[in-house]
Amino acid sequence: MNSEKIEAILAREEIQTAALWKRIVAHIIDDLLVSMVIIGMYWDGIVQNAGNPEAVLGIISNSWMILYVVRIVYHWLFVRYYGATIGKIVVKIKVIEVGLLDNPSTKQALVRSLLRTLSEFLMYLPFLYILTNALRLGLHDKMANTIVVELKSYNV
Repeated sequence: MNSEKIEAILAREEIQTAALWKRIVAHIIDDLLVSMVIIGMYWDGIVQNAGNPEAVLGIISNSWMILYVVRIVYHWLFVRYYGATIGKIVVKIKVIEVGLLDNPSTKQALVRSLLRTLSEFLMYLPFLYILTNALRLGLHDKMANTIVVELKSYNV
């Protein structure tokens, strides 16, 4: 669906796209939450090796794959079932499927989560796409046919 059609649908339904600052704050909150989960998973090893910084770095560096899996699953399940991660809930924004204006399907949420995490892996460069379009679509949104909207303008 092209941008003009999406803009027309959003205008007709009086839905506003999410403010960029809200997306950034939600992203920070989500990153902190996922990081706390990962630290919790490895806490015993970190505490046992507190006097050995190299061992602690080894534990952390060996957990990168688990970190990405946890991120993917977190974003996938929360967006699929709630339309928002905890960070998005806090700042009152929501991910919706463009055509139905409802929570994304399982496939859409998974595609969005995978591409979003890949963007993080690529030093956040693909997120710059959000700055290039009026709808503030990230590449992960465009590929998954989703959009992030203000929750106050979208009754759940």
